[in-house]
Amino acid sequence: MLTVPAKNLYPSAKAVAVQSLGYEEIRRILHNLPKDCSETTRKENLTLIGRLGRPKNITAALRFILSSKSLLTEIAKRSYHHTNHFDKIVLVDTGSQLGYRLTLHLWCPPYSEREINDEQIHDHRFSFWSRILAGKIVFQNYVRDGSGVMFREYQYIPERLGVATTGNYYIDVGESPLLELQRSGQSAGEFYHLPYSQIHRVVLPRIEMSCTLVLRGPRQKNYASVFSNSQKYDPSANSMFTPMCLAQKLTRLLKGIEFGGRSND
Repeated sequence: MLTVPAKNLYPSAKAVAVQSLGYEEIRRILHNLPKDCSETTRKENLTLIGRLGRPKNITAALRFILSSKSLLTEIAKRSYHHTNHFDKIVLVDTGSQLGYRLTLHLWCPPYSEREINDEQIHDHRFSFWSRILAGKIVFQNYVRDGSGVMFREYQYIPERLGVATTGNYYIDVGESPLLELQRSGQSAGEFYHLPYSQIHRVVLPRIEMSCTLVLRGPRQKNYASVFSNSQKYDPSANSMFTPMCLAQKLTRLLKGIEFGGRSND
């Protein structure tokens, strides 16, 4: 079998500068990305998400989606409001546990005090690369440490898509101490890599809409660890968006990007 060098799977900076990448081109790129976790792949993926998240690229992709009733329906069927209080919109799914996804994570205040104080500290089953499209993202970062605060710990296994009777499952594994480290944050236009093992929580925005474009890498473990004393988890299925609801959210996001990520209406 012919193996294509990883560097040939990524669009060149010159190509991106000349013309914007459309939705179909983005989907093709994701299907052909290398599945390894090498330092080269990590660096290339960080450069890639920076390019995919450029305003001309992401707005072209969003307009294409909004113009296609069938594509809106397809994306709506795999998109929902996440328990961590953001809208998770799965733009591209390569359909494999060892493949990639391209998603939008959209935070739309106002939030209630209960939501703001909801801990929802977690790590992930996969590493990801992200570019801030609108607003600002602030992370609370944690490590497991005996001198920290005790939290209830759960193992989270997401629902299997397409299986109506299967929900999201949380296994209570007892208490664990977490020590909060220095907070970190990024603003619109910045991009970063987050390892799957990093324990963190996103601080909910109080005023402006915030959105990240997320390139999710291949799965690296079978469950995510979730820590919370304010949330009691029960198995539940996600409620997917309707195409009309999705169109409204994407339209608002387009406006936010065009106005520098500061649209609040």
